[in-house]
Amino acid sequence: MMNRRQLLQALGVITAVGVGGAIAGYFAYPYFAIKAQKDLMISGSKAVSRFVALLIAPFIEKNPSAKVSIEGGGSFAGLTALANGGIDLAMMSRDLNFDEFNLDFHSHLIGIEGIAIIVHSNLTVKSISLDQFNNILEGTIDNWSEVGGPNKKISIYNRAEGSTTRAFIEDLVMRGAPYAKNSQVCNSAADVTNSVSNDPYGIGYLTTRNLSDKIKTLAINGVEINNKTLLLKLYPLARDMFLVNRTTASQTAKDFVRYSLSSHAQDIFVKNGLTQVSR
Repeated sequence: MMNRRQLLQALGVITAVGVGGAIAGYFAYPYFAIKAQKDLMISGSKAVSRFVALLIAPFIEKNPSAKVSIEGGGSFAGLTALANGGIDLAMMSRDLNFDEFNLDFHSHLIGIEGIAIIVHSNLTVKSISLDQFNNILEGTIDNWSEVGGPNKKISIYNRAEGSTTRAFIEDLVMRGAPYAKNSQVCNSAADVTNSVSNDPYGIGYLTTRNLSDKIKTLAINGVEINNKTLLLKLYPLARDMFLVNRTTASQTAKDFVRYSLSSHAQDIFVKNGLTQVSR
């Protein structure tokens, strides 16, 4: 399977102008007519958009004349639209990679979201490795005794396709492997919580904003999930939230980035489950 750079090369859109030009030539987005009516258009990662959307109302309250539009579409799609000039800010659930690096792009870390492995509160297991978690999700490990727990069959509670959290687990943990055939699909984070809290031998995963005292989290290689371990990059299941702008960004776009890093905006993020990165 070709990676993104190979695909761009095959299409003949990577040239001496660099990846910024390649991205701009790869897609055309119907943003321009809308952008003409908006001071600020933001697009990109669905995972990031949930949090950035929380800032729109307070930002407009501070900037009454601002007209803001926000939508998802994916990190790469957002960056593409930014390169095309179709939007003002791209939302990304990762930083720019080598292929996307461009001196015209400026990325800003605005928060960190952790993904926790959850189990029943009474389960005696306290920590597993990422490889063990992968093997559990695949079904290679199907009994808690194989990871230091009771001799009981493991029940897997998975998120439905289309979930950004499931997509994150597939990329970072599963790496293309299929889930165990007997894994049960839950349509929401609340369903995962309820299923695991009612199953003494269940396992699932949730973002930090969806954790509750009905379940407990497992450490990974002895590292607990908390703000400190996420900020210090010690806990491995975490996704960074970025806003990306161009050097030529409008003043409104620059003001929004600055606001997202303010104590007021960071407090909003923290109340909704993100780890604070600025004060």
